[in-house]
Amino acid sequence: MTAASVDVRIKAVATSVMYDMSDSMWMGMNNSKTEKQREIEKHTLAQQRWEDAKNRIPARGLHELPFDENNKPLQSDTILPEKLPKNADPVTTEFYNYYRGRAFHPRSVNSAAAWTATTPLGYYNFHLQAHIETISPRPALIVTGEKAHSRYMAEESYDRLKDPKELVIVPGATHTDLYDQMDLIPFDKFDKFFKENL
Repeated sequence: MTAASVDVRIKAVATSVMYDMSDSMWMGMNNSKTEKQREIEKHTLAQQRWEDAKNRIPARGLHELPFDENNKPLQSDTILPEKLPKNADPVTTEFYNYYRGRAFHPRSVNSAAAWTATTPLGYYNFHLQAHIETISPRPALIVTGEKAHSRYMAEESYDRLKDPKELVIVPGATHTDLYDQMDLIPFDKFDKFFKENL
């Protein structure tokens, strides 16, 4: 949608379990990050830039910096652990099953490594959906899963879009289900949408 909002060559746009990375990095998932945490994060990332310059190589880290109960930022040089902890939350479990399981690749950042630790800085002033209202009158289709942790992002985007627009919520589907579970991906919806609008 970011591209469609500025490139009028795009005649119709469809998304599947879309993620607003800039929003999740700045605000936290479900708008959970506090002002204090955001300030701590900016200082942490600024210090990391000094460290990267000193070491002449960027450190690896998480693209959405989590905090412990004392507001201390947590970092890791891998996105996912090699072995899933027994007490892992549902979203970690879902991504683990996808990136460490059925879609594993040794050179994949999400499978076996991590992003650069300062990745969030590049997103803070680049709000991906700043102009999505301007997509109209070109049509937009947003598909998400009923159980997707990212569903709220899809619904917020849908609410901001102007007509013509359509929101499809796939019953029972999680975020990663709509990556590769062929029986859940609504191919018929995408096919009809593009046949009617291109």
